[in-house]
Amino acid sequence: MYPCVECNRKKLLQNIETVARMLHAENKTMCAVVKGFSADEAVMQILEESGCDWLASSRIEDLAKLQTQKTRLLIRLSQPCEIKEVVCSSEVSFESECKTILLLQEEAGKQNKTHGIMLAIDMGDLREGIFYRNLEEIDEAAAIVLQSSNLQLLGVGTNLGCFGGVITDAANMQGLIDVATHIEQRFSVKLPYISGMSTAAMEMIENKTMPLQVNHGRFGEAWLLGFDSVDNRRLAYLHDDAFLFKAQIIEIKEKPSQPIGTIGGNAFGQHVEYKNEGTMKRALLAFGTQDVEYEYLVPLDENIEIIGASSDHTIISLHGSDEYQVGDVVTFKLKYHALLHLYTSRYVKKYVV
Repeated sequence: MYPCVECNRKKLLQNIETVARMLHAENKTMCAVVKGFSADEAVMQILEESGCDWLASSRIEDLAKLQTQKTRLLIRLSQPCEIKEVVCSSEVSFESECKTILLLQEEAGKQNKTHGIMLAIDMGDLREGIFYRNLEEIDEAAAIVLQSSNLQLLGVGTNLGCFGGVITDAANMQGLIDVATHIEQRFSVKLPYISGMSTAAMEMIENKTMPLQVNHGRFGEAWLLGFDSVDNRRLAYLHDDAFLFKAQIIEIKEKPSQPIGTIGGNAFGQHVEYKNEGTMKRALLAFGTQDVEYEYLVPLDENIEIIGASSDHTIISLHGSDEYQVGDVVTFKLKYHALLHLYTSRYVKKYVV
């Protein structure tokens, strides 16, 4: 049935194992982020067989449904309303707020568990985390964890590239190491993990310039799609087609390239101008922006051009080709946002092949 996402089991497993081997060669821990495919059960079976060490998601609902012996990490800061679920369904969570850490301490006591805390440090991307220069705030959070019998301070971590577009480099990695060293010296402890790596760090991993002290990373886009969006580069040693999106043609017509009549906003209130390219051979595909934003799709057939979309239809130009007929299937490679949206849509079928 279409539209659908097909996951190629062999290619995806090869991608996971390749990234895991690169990290393990430097004694680093690979944490596979599963939010990109909503922790789909069939894809999770591939991960369970792989050499990845931890599993992570920003959604506690993903972690709650996992049947795994691997460590589960919540990488979005815990909401106070979900503290019970966080302790129940993850072994470790990223945290930056003392109030939330105290709530986790109380709940871990109720559940008779020890919950691991990775202190989130903002190294300049300006999303989550205690700003790295605010050492007093870092000390306060660390002290709460270390004084608790139901919490364990497992390390510090940072996220780069997702909001401010900050590139992972030697300077911000050394800054994260310095924060960890400060905590260790201040409290006479040893932190097991410094988590600074993500897909945005793949170039440093490839070149073996990632400091040895940075020994933990959370990876998604690299092994899922063989791409690094922060550096905008294809990772040539990984498959970029482990996931493919397929949609069926439901209409083929020759029509003008510009709408006819008085023009207002479209269904989304947008005012779009279309170039006059004369009569076009256009096809309709049976998916729309309710399923995925077409800007994040890449047609395998380079002769196909995506013109636009409404909530339920996507319009493509066939550039006069007689190759396609109604009922034929058009295939796309995916960018990370497309994978996220497609696995979230309940109208898109998911298969492992």
